[in-house]
Amino acid sequence: MSNIRSEGATAELHRKVLTAATAMFIQKGFERTTFMDIAKFSGVPKSKILYEFSSKEDILGILVTKFLDGVTAASDTVSKKLTDDKVLILLSNEVLQLYMAEMNEDMRNLYLAGYSMPKTSEEVLKRRTEIMYDTFRLIFPEQELKDFYETEIASMGIMRAYMTIPCDMYFTIEAKAKRLITMLLRIYKAEEEKITEALEFIEKIDFEAVAEKAVKSVFNELSIKTLNVLHSAHNK
Repeated sequence: MSNIRSEGATAELHRKVLTAATAMFIQKGFERTTFMDIAKFSGVPKSKILYEFSSKEDILGILVTKFLDGVTAASDTVSKKLTDDKVLILLSNEVLQLYMAEMNEDMRNLYLAGYSMPKTSEEVLKRRTEIMYDTFRLIFPEQELKDFYETEIASMGIMRAYMTIPCDMYFTIEAKAKRLITMLLRIYKAEEEKITEALEFIEKIDFEAVAEKAVKSVFNELSIKTLNVLHSAHNK
């Protein structure tokens, strides 16, 4: 019998591991979760997990990518119906990430882990750099990709900082989103008229509703039907 696992079997193994890792990262935190925890929760032998994933950060990196892909798909679906302006589409993506982190502490912690671990944060930084370069290169044709990379280090730091501090009655999610947009556009030397246009644009989108759908979509892909399943693991 061949030892070569079919693509379908490999995909199912990955799904089980990612589902278990998500639950364990939420229940115990990224640092305290072990491969044995993931093995027990997933039913996949630890040896097979180690064969497919060299580290917990590799698993986290895949999860972060799925989250970011889900954000992009959700925000593009809404924003592209309203505009073809790349800057406004980009900013709706940034705001949606804030809402997703704000709607649930578990989501916030997963995001922050992804934005903090060395390997995953570097991947996020590269991804953001490419997106910013594609968005702003026509506005700043004299700047090279490395210039956007250097600038995006600061931009990504701002995003992480705004994700870290929860909103309250004085600093609402709406106010946080406006602050974020203003800061990001000023880093990229946008004109004040563009900032005003962007602030008016985000008011047209129901980000709370879009965020809820985006979260469910990502977890559905992992066969976690609702956040309640994750909370049940969190509360054990």
